[in-house]
Parts: sequence; structure tokens; C-alpha cells
Amino acid sequence: MTGDLRPNPGDLVLARIDEIGKHTKLELTDGRRAHLFPGDEIIVCFGNRYAPDQYEAQIGADLGPCDLVAAGGIASLEMSRHQRMKPPTRITPLGILGDADGTRLNVMQFAVPAPDFAPSIPAVLSLGTSMNAGKTLTATSLVRGFKRLGHKVAALKITGTGAGGDMWIVRDAGADLSLDFTDAGHASTYLVSIADIESATCRLMNYAAAQGCEVAVIEIADGLQQLETSQLIHSKRIMDFTIGTVFAAYDAMGAKYGVDLLNSAGHAVLGLSGRLGRSPLGVREAEASTGLRVFSPWELQQGALMSAIRDRAARSCADSHLQPALKALSRGVIPATVELGNMVMLTADGRHMGASGTTLARDILDCAAHYVMQADTDQICGTAYGRHDSNRRDWRNGNRLQDWVTDFGTIELRIPRLKKTDYQPAFLGAATPPIAAVKAVIDAPAADLPEAVASLLASLTTQRHGHEDINQVLDNIRDMLRKASFRSMHADDGVAWPPPALGDDEFADEDDGSDDAPDLTARADNDADRADIGLAFQRRVNIAAAE
Repeated sequence: MTGDLRPNPGDLVLARIDEIGKHTKLELTDGRRAHLFPGDEIIVCFGNRYAPDQYEAQIGADLGPCDLVAAGGIASLEMSRHQRMKPPTRITPLGILGDADGTRLNVMQFAVPAPDFAPSIPAVLSLGTSMNAGKTLTATSLVRGFKRLGHKVAALKITGTGAGGDMWIVRDAGADLSLDFTDAGHASTYLVSIADIESATCRLMNYAAAQGCEVAVIEIADGLQQLETSQLIHSKRIMDFTIGTVFAAYDAMGAKYGVDLLNSAGHAVLGLSGRLGRSPLGVREAEASTGLRVFSPWELQQGALMSAIRDRAARSCADSHLQPALKALSRGVIPATVELGNMVMLTADGRHMGASGTTLARDILDCAAHYVMQADTDQICGTAYGRHDSNRRDWRNGNRLQDWVTDFGTIELRIPRLKKTDYQPAFLGAATPPIAAVKAVIDAPAADLPEAVASLLASLTTQRHGHEDINQVLDNIRDMLRKASFRSMHADDGVAWPPPALGDDEFADEDDGSDDAPDLTARADNDADRADIGLAFQRRVNIAAAE
């Protein structure tokens, strides 16, 4: 269709490549990126673009020459671009595509069939400070976390510019359904009304629910200051089915501002993630200023935030139209007062532990679980491992490996295999691991540690364990706590466990940025200095034990 036509957002257009610029390839529908050459004819789509790191572009008033401003196939006129960007690839529209009846072909005609009333399933949002802050990886990791706990999850992106990459990665992560705004009929969402974006989001959510999904992870593109995003974070229609938000940031200041802005808009911010997590110092700054944990993608993928999400689901059950879905999501919820999911872990003296808090909790639970399985099999067999007894009732026959997905990450269990009995640890049948008991062990003063460990063991099995029976596991957990305390004390000076006097660790001098900076791998030459450091460490351990 040619002539005096004004392009509409979403119109399909046949165009000719005039001059190759930034985009040298075009995404095909199967995901392959096809190389472009001058003179090629391509079918793309008219749409506006908002990308501070790349281009701002708007649809022109006619079918005159314009630009290819996104590899996903978006045609419009460049308004501005980031200084590092090359000029866009130039194209000339040859005509708008139409059907046999002369009706324009528009992506809206191919939207998923679903109503736009209030959805029946909940969602968790992935928001961020800007483009490339880590929102997509955060959303992908949340999808993985839900899947590890057995939920059927939809991955949705409700704003942005049409491209396949973000949808393909969440699909690869295991999403049962991956959809974006193009599936709701929009080639891009820049300059689309908020009411239309809300309706499109509800359609996608309802379509996901109709496909059997129990929960959705929703990514909203760009940063909180972007035109549409700045309004969507205040959207009542979206907030009504949102149970929590994870915020991806570049740095601590962005994290602090974003969390404050989201809190003021009524969001329940569950945790932080994104590129911020690459800097240990930035993580400590962000956690200190916001009171929220910074989760790495791997922690999210292992389910580290799931207890906080279940807790939010439980709190929202009473007065929500999402009650059936929220009840299913909140099975086995742990009270918020003892929940570790988004808690910033501290040592007994109040020092910040950062991500190591979750690692410590996982290691303690791992140790306790394997002790319990050993004690259980001793009881079933009628004698301890390696002992001969005429009254033996069963025999061990190796181990079988099984992953145990917990709120602190996945633990690989070595479950004893018996010849006569089909042994299955009782704690695997529990809805959630004993988070409160693990936290009590971490928080316990030295004098109360035996009782806290005994309570943790009791929460994992029906057997009784007296203090005289738990010396080995108690010693192991006490050692874990000491190491964690030491690492926290030396978080800023780079000294690792074991301390220099006890191991072969290397000292590192601070690099001042000059060309003649000292060798960072140089070893200490003075044995006396190493001994002094070892004694200082031992004094700290003694003080900590006394406290």
C-alpha cells in the first residue's frame, strides 16, 4: 500500500536498505540474525523507541526515508542518540503491508486472545535504575528460582522495544510461558498511553493464567525516570496483582534512591540485584543504606528470595481477589519475624555479613541435615556405622544424591541407601526448611549454642538428640561461625581464612594506580609479622568465644 499514507505504530512495512549504519543484522522470527546489505528488502514494523544508551526515535508523518533503530526490526526517525552510537542504518519504506481486502497489517491484529480484566494470578516485578542495570538477568533468575520450587511461571516484559533476546533467555531459563508487549499488539511502548499498557499487561497476565501459570515475573524496561515507567510504578491496576518488587541497580546511590521512590509508591521491595552485585564494597554500601540484601543472580536462581515472596503472598491473602493463587504460592510460609530471605545478615557484634550470611546458613543446614541422616540410619540399622553388632537390623549400601532446594540455595544431599529399608529423610517432606532454627543458631551466644543446635536437629527429625550426642556436629558448626566472624572482621582488608600464620595465604598491598605499584601477589618475608597476625587473630577468636 503506497501513496499519501501516515504510518501508525505497529504497521508492517516493506523497506529497502539504503546505507548500513549501527545495525548490520536483523533478527529473524526464528532468532537467527541475518546480515544486511545495501539494496536488501526487509519487512519491519513502525514504532517509537526510547533507549538512553542508544536511540530516541519517533515515527515520521509519511513514508519518506527513515531509520532502522532496533535490531528487532523497528522503523522510525532518529531524534537523538548516545555519543558512542554510530548513526542508524538508513532505510526507505516501499509500502505498508496489507491483506487482500486492502486492510493494513498491524501487530495489534496478532495479539494473544485474552480479556483485560483483573488477573487471577500474582506477579513479582523486576525494575531497575536504567537500561543495562541487570533487570533481565534478575527476572531470568527469579524465573529459575520459581521453577526450582516447582511453580509454573510466566515471564512477561510489558514495556520496551520489540526484540527477541529478552524473551529467549527467560524461555531458556525454564519459563513455562514467555510473552512481551508485542504479544499484546505493541511493537514498542514508548508514547503508548498508560491505560493501554495496563490493559495489555492484564491481557498477558490472563493469557498466562489460562495456560495454567501460577505466578508471573514481570520486567518493566528502562529506569524509574523513563516516561512510561515513572507512571507505571504508581499504577493501581498493576499494583493490585503485584506482591513484591526486586530492584536492579548500578550503584549504591541508585539503589537507595530507587528503593525510597518505590517504597513511597507503595511497593514492597524484596531485595536488590543487578550490576551493583559486582562490587563487594558497593554491595555493603547499598545494604547499609537500604536495609535490604543484594542478591546475586545465582542466589536468586537457587531460590534465596522465595521465602520472602511466600511471606508476601501470605500477608496479601486475606483481602485480595488473588486469594486462591496466593494461598498456593504461600504454602509453608515462615513468619516474617524469623524469615531470612531478604534479611541483611549480621554477626553477633553487629558487623555486616553481606551475601556470606546466606552461605553460612546453607552450610549450617547442610551440616545438620547430614548429621540427622547419619543418626537416622544408625537407628534403623540398630548400630553405628562401621560397628559389628549381632542385633543389626539393616545394612548400609552406599549413598544416592538428591538436590534439596532451600531458601538459602540448593544443598546436595548424600542420602544413605539401605538394603532392607527405603529410607527418606523426614525433612524432605516439610514445606520449607527450618529457617527460624537456622537463624537461632547463627544468633546464639556461645553458651547457648548447644541448645540452639539441638533445636535445629530436632526440627529435622523425630529422633531425640542429647547434648552428649551432638559434639561432632556442634564442633563443625562452631567452626563455621568462627570462620564467618573472621571473614566479616576482615571484609575490608582482604585477609582470607585461614589467617596468615595458620596457612599459606598471600598478602596484598593496596594498588595506588601508579605504574610502579607493588606486586599484589608478593608474600610476606617476615615470619615474625605473620606470627603476630596469627596471635592477634587467636585473641579475637578467644574474645568472640567468651562473648
